[in-house]
Amino acid sequence: MKERPKVSQSFNIRKNIVEMLRTFPEVKENYNELVTTYWVLYDSVKDMSDIRNATPAETITRQFRKLVELQEISPPARVYEARKEKAREYRTEFSTSGG
Repeated sequence: MKERPKVSQSFNIRKNIVEMLRTFPEVKENYNELVTTYWVLYDSVKDMSDIRNATPAETITRQFRKLVELQEISPPARVYEARKEKAREYRTEFSTSGG
C-alpha cells in the first residue's frame, strides 16, 4: 500500500496541478481527464500496470479541490454555473418569504 503524501508532497502536487492547468485548462472539467493527465505528465504512467505506483487519484482530486477553495484556480465552468444557480434559488426563496 502506498503511504500517504507528506505535507511537502501535497504542495508539490498542487504546484503540478497549477502548472498542468496552464497548459491543459480543459482537464479541470473532468476528474478522469485531470487524473490521467497528471499521471502521464508527473508519474510517467504509460500503461495500466503503472497506475499502482502513481499518485492516488483521490490525492490529486483532493488537492485540486483545495486549490479551488484557496481560489488559486477557478472552479470548472459547470461548478461555477451550478453555484450561481443555487445562489439565485436561495435569493428567490428567501427574499419572497415574509418572515
